[in-house]
Amino acid sequence: MKKALLLLAVLSSLTACSDGTSGKACLGKNNDSLVEGMQDQCKAGDAVATKHPAYFCDFNYAIAYNDYNSAMCIYNGEQKAERTAD
Repeated sequence: MKKALLLLAVLSSLTACSDGTSGKACLGKNNDSLVEGMQDQCKAGDAVATKHPAYFCDFNYAIAYNDYNSAMCIYNGEQKAERTAD
């Protein structure tokens, strides 16, 4: 009985954990739209595709690159500013 209660307590504490991602993909109708054209529709924590990962990706999560010179990543919620000015 004690083991069952301990297991229940552990499982209930794990369900309260959240890593901040939404678990949703923010892609267009053709499933390959880039976040650059959909910033007003995507929210922080969404999985997105981008040609500019340095601007849009949350580097606390993995970033997957593909052969089309783009990346799939977790959106940080806004476009990051550049370090250098033009």
